[in-house]
Amino acid sequence: MKKEKRLNKKQKAGIITLAFALIIAVTIIAMFGAKNLIGVKSPTEEPINENFSFLVEESSTLIDDFDIFGDQDDITKNILETYKKGKYDIKNPYIVVNPYLISPQTALMLFKTDKKEKITITIKGKHNDDLVQEFEASKDHYIPLYGLYGNYENTVLIKTESGKSSTVKVKIDGSTRHGDIEVITNNIGNSNGEFYFGTTALGTASLAIDNYGEVRWFLSEDYSKGMVMLQNGHLLLSDITKGPNAVSTGGVIEVDMLGFIHKQYEIDGGYHHDGYEKKDGNLLITSGDVNSDYFCDVIHEIDRETGEILKSFNYSEIIKDIDPSVIQENEITWGFINSVFLDEERNELLVSMRNRNSVVAIDYNTKELKWILGEERFWSSKFRPYLVKGSGDFIYPAGQHSITVLNDGKVSIFNNGYNSYREKANPCSNLKGLQSYGMIYNIDRTNKTATVDYKFGGEKYFSYALSSFNYTKDGHKLFNSGWHFSDSSQLDNPACTQFTNDKYDAYIIELDDGNNVLAEIKIDESKFEVIKAPIYNLEAVSVNHEIKSIISNYNFNDHASYKSNIKTSNYEKLSESEALAYKENVSNPIDFFILNGRMSFQGLLLDSAELKVTLISPKGIAYRYVVKEKGKDFYDVINLTQLPKGRYYIYINLDDSIYNTRKHVEV
Repeated sequence: MKKEKRLNKKQKAGIITLAFALIIAVTIIAMFGAKNLIGVKSPTEEPINENFSFLVEESSTLIDDFDIFGDQDDITKNILETYKKGKYDIKNPYIVVNPYLISPQTALMLFKTDKKEKITITIKGKHNDDLVQEFEASKDHYIPLYGLYGNYENTVLIKTESGKSSTVKVKIDGSTRHGDIEVITNNIGNSNGEFYFGTTALGTASLAIDNYGEVRWFLSEDYSKGMVMLQNGHLLLSDITKGPNAVSTGGVIEVDMLGFIHKQYEIDGGYHHDGYEKKDGNLLITSGDVNSDYFCDVIHEIDRETGEILKSFNYSEIIKDIDPSVIQENEITWGFINSVFLDEERNELLVSMRNRNSVVAIDYNTKELKWILGEERFWSSKFRPYLVKGSGDFIYPAGQHSITVLNDGKVSIFNNGYNSYREKANPCSNLKGLQSYGMIYNIDRTNKTATVDYKFGGEKYFSYALSSFNYTKDGHKLFNSGWHFSDSSQLDNPACTQFTNDKYDAYIIELDDGNNVLAEIKIDESKFEVIKAPIYNLEAVSVNHEIKSIISNYNFNDHASYKSNIKTSNYEKLSESEALAYKENVSNPIDFFILNGRMSFQGLLLDSAELKVTLISPKGIAYRYVVKEKGKDFYDVINLTQLPKGRYYIYINLDDSIYNTRKHVEV
């Protein structure tokens, strides 16, 4: 087999931390007890090539490929079989708490009625804030229960269209990991299931809280980063696989409130920060080019039904076409895109480039640069025709996040107020007195001028990074200062921006049409993005803003599917003599796990280290993958699905040493 081109990414020096992968491995085992990642010892197998008998003579453990979708199907099958065997009615419904194992404050309730009729459920609130929802007419009722309280015995009222009623209790044990929550202002009253959904990049749960500060939903796994409410009522979040660089995952998942993962999209270049659903359902994903010197500077359009990349917008290429010198050598995060929005009316694709303190708009069809909302000092003279000039009491973007184009063409952002251009290693002394705002700009696209139409915030709500400025289904403004220093004295610490969640908090503020504060909530942890949506109707804040008064039965027929865009991993085929060099070895110091046909690694490696993985079959056929080259970052995901079927014994090449993992995999 011909040796393929290897990756050539210039990465920053330093220690590369992969410890979070260990957490993933452990939690997966805890979540899905049906399959262990590490199985029992495999039976001895006679090799076809006797020179490789050493492979099967040694003790070796089978590493199972963990199958999320297969486990979900088993759960669904068991639920329906149990339901069909029983006699469940509104007095005695079949209730499964946390049916798909990652959404602990939900339940699925199943029962029959004598005739086809609508059902109304009422989840009793702690604060005279009952959640009432009507469901479509049916004889078999599959009712999802959302908005349940954790560590609490919830009361649920069931009422049929014909007037029958009953009361059931649903006990939820435990609660999510989250910081203390303080309600500063609450002028909303009963929101009837409209909650504040928040994600983070720092390892706490994606969750939903109500205006009383009660956690009403969360995911127990670290599906996080940017959050998109989809037109089908599902959520788009990051997956939990490792991506091609330190800030990315392997892709995204589409998940519902019960924790059922409908689709997983693995993306060449990985996923970081944000996504956007077009009106036709396709997805725009912030990603990168694994063959590029840069990362966080590409937008991929993903076909919703096939997972294929339909179109890519490589911003380093777009910018270099105008001025090749504007990006310095080794400036790997020159743009660092953290938000994307498609203005379909004006055919403009907008991105927030945090490290250029700019919002950049291009033509969606031609990829030509249209305009830049940013200061000239972050670009060059060749970009003057594109730069939007502010007038009046104007504040340019700085370290901004969360782009939205409003119906009238105005552009809103969360303006962090921190100059992230060619960021210094120790910026903390420069953070005192900085101000963050949720802002709306009125942009004249023809004349390249702009004014500030609205701003809310100030020094009190300064956020070094993360944060969002969104809108509710009622048009209210939703301000999230997501990386606020809980103690201003922390700014005296040179390591104040280090990613540790114990020193940050988030302010979540909802403002009405008159810019009056309706709610203000403080939570002692960071928040990447906050969106307010009805938990039974997430599509109400999607691109089509559909609002449903009657909800359908939970759809078991919407089967999970796995979609992949991952290109063939880089490898070389070894000769038999090269493969035989692996006969003498010692135990392996690095661990790994396999998820959906992809091998990911866990542990610590110095920047100077070199890591390769060799897979050898009993036939003596061997393949070697380069996981990390010296002086470069990890590309620590190996796609095993490209290999011929069979058993492969796994060896590690770390620097000049060969290690036996004493593990094997069945492809």
